[in-house]
Amino acid sequence: MNKISNSEKPRKGSKKIKKINMLDRNFNSIVIIFFVVMLVLLVNGQIEINKLNKSMRDISASNEDVREENHLLKEKIAEQNEKLGLANAQFEDFARESVTKEKFTEIYMQLQELTGMISEENKREFYISRIVNVVSSNNGQLESETIYEISKNIYEVSLKYNFNPLLICALIKVESNFIIDSISDSYAFGLCQVRRFIARELAENIGIEWNGAEETLFNPENNIRIGMHYLALLYDDFRDMKLALTAYNHGPFKVQELLSQENEIPDGYAEKVLDYYAQFRGFNIEDVDEILNIEAVESF
Repeated sequence: MNKISNSEKPRKGSKKIKKINMLDRNFNSIVIIFFVVMLVLLVNGQIEINKLNKSMRDISASNEDVREENHLLKEKIAEQNEKLGLANAQFEDFARESVTKEKFTEIYMQLQELTGMISEENKREFYISRIVNVVSSNNGQLESETIYEISKNIYEVSLKYNFNPLLICALIKVESNFIIDSISDSYAFGLCQVRRFIARELAENIGIEWNGAEETLFNPENNIRIGMHYLALLYDDFRDMKLALTAYNHGPFKVQELLSQENEIPDGYAEKVLDYYAQFRGFNIEDVDEILNIEAVESF
């Protein structure tokens, strides 16, 4: 068995001392590296935390935007519901009024006229057809050819004096009920019941040859022309259709006297004519004033 010499033992101890010395020398470096690594990790962690915070803020802002958009959307929905409610109420009112075919047609024709989309020929056919219905329904004893001629004359005269032809129909309805040879107790003749004592002068003013009251005023064309010329003169004087109609019935001097004395004007006759006018046009009597105001500034 070999024995270890004493000279070898110190060598092993010196190696351990050397290792310890190396650790001592590198300890500071290791500590520094450790702290550097920890610092890097802390910095990276803080960066990640900042990113997370920013993401949270962005999410919060997005949620706020979404809440704002939802609020605006709810307001728009409420507004649309309100509009739908109004539209539904209007539709129910419309349904309750049960608009007649004639009234709808009249409204349609007026819209067409306002937009300039209706031709004169279509307008003429529409009104003559309406007038034929009015005349025939009130005096079924007339021949169809006579009814058409009366209707055509009413339409043509309405163009000349800028009256709605159905207003002329209403006046004739009240005056004579479309009886061509009607004579009143005050010697008013024909469809428009023109009084004999003024008829001759009116006829001469518009170029109609006077051949006596019956022959001249029982002619439907002459009678309508003379009667509407008289109404036009009255309207020019009073600038109000109700007053003009009242003057047509009671005489212009009577109406002028009542106006000058600030007395009440009798309106029974005018209301009766305008009531038929509203019926023929398919409107309520309450709408007549508005219709007359519109017609005062524009043609029918």
